[in-house]
Amino acid sequence: MAALAIRRSAITTACVVTLCALTLRRLYRHLNTRRLSGKGSTSARFTDDRPTLMFGGAASLWCYYTGVYYYLYYKFDLTKVRTTGISMGVTTAFATVLKMTPRQKFQIGLHWAAMIWNRPLKCFFMHSDDWVETGMRITKSFDITDKDVQKFLGSNTVYAGVTDISVFPPQHVVLSDCTSLRESLFWTTLSMRIFPFYRYPGWFRRMIIVDGVFSAMFCEPPNLDEGKAIRISPFAVPGAIVHPLYSEHFSAYDIAYSRRKSQMFSQLKIGFEAAQRAHGKLLERGLSPKETPQTDEFGQPGTIGHMMAMAESELEEFIKQDPLKTDWD
Repeated sequence: MAALAIRRSAITTACVVTLCALTLRRLYRHLNTRRLSGKGSTSARFTDDRPTLMFGGAASLWCYYTGVYYYLYYKFDLTKVRTTGISMGVTTAFATVLKMTPRQKFQIGLHWAAMIWNRPLKCFFMHSDDWVETGMRITKSFDITDKDVQKFLGSNTVYAGVTDISVFPPQHVVLSDCTSLRESLFWTTLSMRIFPFYRYPGWFRRMIIVDGVFSAMFCEPPNLDEGKAIRISPFAVPGAIVHPLYSEHFSAYDIAYSRRKSQMFSQLKIGFEAAQRAHGKLLERGLSPKETPQTDEFGQPGTIGHMMAMAESELEEFIKQDPLKTDWD
């Protein structure tokens, strides 16, 4: 009994010491941040008047965001916006600033999906390299390089939201100033770290990181002009301007396991229509309209028919070249 009491006492002491250490770590970081903000930081000096596209968490609903992105890409000038993302939303935040075409965004999504669904454990117990290496291979085929990412250093243009659990209580952290293409892909994995989908939490800038959705629904950047904030989500959450109708809510199966062609194409349509319904609000929030391009092999760009024809063609081409022979049906 005495040994058991000593063991329990040791465990209790260790827990208390750990809790105190994490609390002190957070206090130190908080005080250090305040001190830095008073030495030339612009965080409290101005409001950034650029429209800010804020993509919330989306689990496996990547095609929903592709549909939203398709509409934004063809209807608005996205060259002077800021973007933020949480979880799967980080991929669309970077696609926006890197000027990916909707076709490219759909292509890279297919490659990531094929990588996941051809693993023995599917979407469970992934390593960050699984995601990053696939992304590196495909983005390089788009001629996107480190220089394209480094253009945004110090420009307050693109951010990712994560949850730091190396302090107590855990806190939301906004990552900024990405330095390379590989790091941008790694950021995406950091904001998606949920067990059992990923084996381990992330380690970055001396933080232990898990999914950003544990601490916030949207990643709010410094100097945010609330009148220019455009919150986008696949769920009808408070504050979202672009979201599906309540009657179009996604099932738990869709959220966790979107791999069928029928699911993907349904999400594309729902995303497109969600952005289309919000067109007026997007203009009010500062997005500038742009001219629609000439017709191409799929019809008139910026229409739902064009998007679906493009996606159908890309999927057919992907299936022909897919060495993994992914089953999309």
